[in-house]
Amino acid sequence: MLRLSLTLFGVLLLLIPGLPGKTDAHELIEGVGTQATFTLRGDDIVVLFNHGWSTPAGFPVLSDLDRDRDGKVREPEWRPYLEKLLADLLPSTTLTINGLPIDLELQLIEQEGIGGSVSARSFDVYYTLIGKLPEPLPDDAPWGAGGWWLHWHDQTHLDRLSSQITWIPLEDHSPRLSVMVLEPGFEMIDDQGAFLRTPGRKSLLHFHPGASSFDPFSDAPPSAEEIRNWSANTGLAADSNDSKETDSEPIFRPSRPPGESPGDTPPIPTEEEEIGNIVETIVSGKAKLWEILLALFLAITYGAGHALGPGHGKTMVAAYLVGTRGRIRDAIVLGIIVTIAHTASVFLLGLVLLALIEWSADKSLSATYQNWITTTFSVLSGIMLILFGLILARHRLRRVRNSGNGHDHSHGHSHGHSHGHSHGHSHDHSHDHSHDHSHDHSHDHSHDHSHGHSHDHSHVPEGWGESGEVRFRDLLTLGLSGGIVPCPAGFTILLVAAHFQALWLGLIILTFFSLGLGGTLIGIGILLTVGKEGVIDRMGLRATGSLLRWAPVLSALLVSAVGAWFTWQSFVEGQGVIAQMLRAFAIWLES
Repeated sequence: MLRLSLTLFGVLLLLIPGLPGKTDAHELIEGVGTQATFTLRGDDIVVLFNHGWSTPAGFPVLSDLDRDRDGKVREPEWRPYLEKLLADLLPSTTLTINGLPIDLELQLIEQEGIGGSVSARSFDVYYTLIGKLPEPLPDDAPWGAGGWWLHWHDQTHLDRLSSQITWIPLEDHSPRLSVMVLEPGFEMIDDQGAFLRTPGRKSLLHFHPGASSFDPFSDAPPSAEEIRNWSANTGLAADSNDSKETDSEPIFRPSRPPGESPGDTPPIPTEEEEIGNIVETIVSGKAKLWEILLALFLAITYGAGHALGPGHGKTMVAAYLVGTRGRIRDAIVLGIIVTIAHTASVFLLGLVLLALIEWSADKSLSATYQNWITTTFSVLSGIMLILFGLILARHRLRRVRNSGNGHDHSHGHSHGHSHGHSHGHSHDHSHDHSHDHSHDHSHDHSHDHSHGHSHDHSHVPEGWGESGEVRFRDLLTLGLSGGIVPCPAGFTILLVAAHFQALWLGLIILTFFSLGLGGTLIGIGILLTVGKEGVIDRMGLRATGSLLRWAPVLSALLVSAVGAWFTWQSFVEGQGVIAQMLRAFAIWLES
């Protein structure tokens, strides 16, 4: 019963973190993102344009902005960067209202998180922009409603991992306006109470002083070009930009969407931020001995928890061990190999990442490069698992088929019979001797057999057959296949260590982190191995005869299935990343 419970517990460890579907691939990290909030106030359109950096994208930026290397980013360092950033981003956006392009003027720059010490964290900048509204369209416009038709197209960061979001406030407009979101579709609108949230690069909004007569279910919304042509033909376009001038001061400070206003509950630190703080505590050289020891312990603990997340070969380990004559020591060896492979891949690929960041003019491309590397090796890992599983299945299938002919069956039976016959013969011989000797010999032999059986063969019956035998080269191949996929937390360790010019210390911390990861994998492997034996023992050899014979083959096919799932998930989640890599490669070939 205990072993059955251990098996169920091990299965839960495998399944719970992966639901509903991301069980074997690293979840692609976010790079940078832009968000736009539109508010109509009197004769003006006020745009709150937000640009955010995730921890992997932001840390190299902070490190680069710290030009005097004093460990802090001050306003004279970050303000020119943010001003240049806006100048680079705005030409990649298009805002038209009633078909007319709107010129936006910067009124205010606010930042959250970019100033201060250089550490692993995310941060944001908020640009308040203001432009002049054209005259509203009359209600007898051909689209069934007048007011203001706003078209927004955000084409920033096409070359990297990024996200774009539009927020539409429902209450801040003056005078009070009704708002209708026509693009993206209704299924993409997320009601956040005082705001509507829509993802994507394009937005089409309709603002109207009263109830709009436009019917989105039967009327097609106009394009910016259609509105512009109609306005020009009716003479409205000439009156739209008569003598309005932009004020030098903002009319009002726009409200921020939920979760972005100062004073909101601080967000829960990300994995990269947590591990980055641990690294900074050690490499900064300011920590006491007990703080260093605590940080290393936290690195182990965090690595153990990290292993329970999606990826890191848990399903692969289970698929292999459950269907073989795997022993506890095999689970330990496999976990160690995965750990060593994972540590080496993160360190070596981290050096490649550092070189790419140094070569790049825009340091925020760090997150994009990380995803390029992660996606590439995720696909490679999946393909390796597919091939390994198929080759192993072919090898084991031959063993199973050959077990039906006389030679192989005789050999296998002879081995098992010889072991049993030797025990029986020894007993008969001792029977001819004194009962004293018989007792001693019987006790010694029984003890030796039990001890050896427990460690070498575990509790799996001999009926399992040689097709389920565990070979070290299989463990090595499987461990390398599952361990070569890097993780964002590992990259963060090296990025922070490199900033403090202590890569060797970063490798040590990465090793402690990986010890926790490997310990978790080993623990899961042991639970499944011991639990599997208990299930087989309870079912009995007769009840599990066919299962024991074919389980090794099915186990190998399951490894291939895991690899196929891993490859598919990597392609699905990395479509944008793969497209970016191909575009970058094409540009590189042309240059």
